[in-house]
Amino acid sequence: MIRVTRLTKEFSADVRAVDDISFEVPSGNLITLLGPSGCGKTTTLRCIAGLEKPTAGEIQIGDQVVYSHERNILVPVNRRHIGMVFQSYAIWPHMTVSENVAYPLKNTGLKKATIQDKVKRALALTGLEAFASRPAPHLSGGQQQRVALARAVVAEPDILLLDEPLSNLDAKLRESMRGELRELQQRLQITALYVTHDQSEALAISDFVAVMAQGKIVEFGPPEEIYESPRTRFAAEFIGDANLIAVREVSLRSPHAEGKSAIGVIRFLAAERLGERAPSNSNPLQLLVRPEDVEVGREAWGASPNQWKATVRRVLFEGNAYSCSLELNGMPLRARAARDIRPKTGEEVYIRVRPECCVPLIDTKNMADLGPKLN
Repeated sequence: MIRVTRLTKEFSADVRAVDDISFEVPSGNLITLLGPSGCGKTTTLRCIAGLEKPTAGEIQIGDQVVYSHERNILVPVNRRHIGMVFQSYAIWPHMTVSENVAYPLKNTGLKKATIQDKVKRALALTGLEAFASRPAPHLSGGQQQRVALARAVVAEPDILLLDEPLSNLDAKLRESMRGELRELQQRLQITALYVTHDQSEALAISDFVAVMAQGKIVEFGPPEEIYESPRTRFAAEFIGDANLIAVREVSLRSPHAEGKSAIGVIRFLAAERLGERAPSNSNPLQLLVRPEDVEVGREAWGASPNQWKATVRRVLFEGNAYSCSLELNGMPLRARAARDIRPKTGEEVYIRVRPECCVPLIDTKNMADLGPKLN
C-alpha cells in the first residue's frame, strides 16, 4: 500500500512541481500517474522513492511512514524496501544478466546460495533463464527492459516504482511489453506506481489512473471511468480524441437534459452529473463526445434523437475504420466510420450520437487555466 497525503515539492519560491496532492494505492494494485511533461508525475515518484525530499506532506509505504514534514521523518532510500525501474534501465554494461539482477542483493548479508536462488526466480519470472550468462551489451531493448524488471523484483520489495519504463522501445514491442509487465505485477500481487505520458499505456495496465496537470491531480479513478466519463475538460482532451460541444439554454428533465448547440438541439444524460444545477447562458455547458461514438450513415435513423446531416471534409483510412473530419453548421466534428460505410470527401452523410454518449463536463478548465507551466 502507498498513501500520499498533501504532498508538496517546491524547487523555488515560484516553482511548485507537486502541489498539495493526496492519493492511495491499495495493496496489490497498480496506479498510473499520467500527464504531459512538466506536470509533476516523475517528481512525485522520486519523492516516494526517497530520491527527492518533499517540502510538505506525508508518505506511507505499507505500515511505515517514510516521510512526514510535520513529524520530521525522512527514511533513506535503502530502508524504504522499494524496487525501481528507470526510463534508461540503468543496466551495468560490464556485467552479465545474472550479475545485473543480483546487484541489489549485494551487501545484504544473504548467503551466496540464497542469492542464486532469488536470481533464478527473478529470471524465470521475466523469461530470462536462457540469458543468465549473456553480457548485458548483447541484449535487445526488450531484453534489457526485462533485466531491469528482474533486478527491481529480486529483493521482493513492498512496492514497485516504474518511471516511463517502456518509452525507449518501438511501438510494437512497447505494446507487447506492457502486457508482460502487467501480467508480472498481477502474478506477484505487488503494489506498483507507474509513470507515463502515454494515454493508451495508462488505460491498458492500470487499476487506477491519476491524471496530473501543473503539479495537481485533476482526475482520479478506474481507466474506464476516466476515459468514458471524465469530469474535467483537461482529462477529456488529454486522454483520447475529444469533440467538445458547447450547450446553452439547458432544460433538465431527469434523467435526460436538452440544450441548444451549434449543431442543433442535443439531448444528453445529466441527472447524476448536474442534479438540478442548470448552467447559465454566459457559462455554457461543455459536452464530451468521443469520435467512436459518432455514428455515420447514409440514411437517417427514424425518430431517434441527436441526428443531423454533416459534410465530410477529410477521410483517413486506418485499417479497421475511417477517421473522418466532418462539418455541421460550420462546426468541426470528428468521427470514426465503419469500413462498410466508405465515406468520401465532399459528400453529405447522416450522423447520430446517442444521449448516453454525450458526457457533461463539470470542470471546464483547460491547460492554460491551470497556471504557468512548470519545468
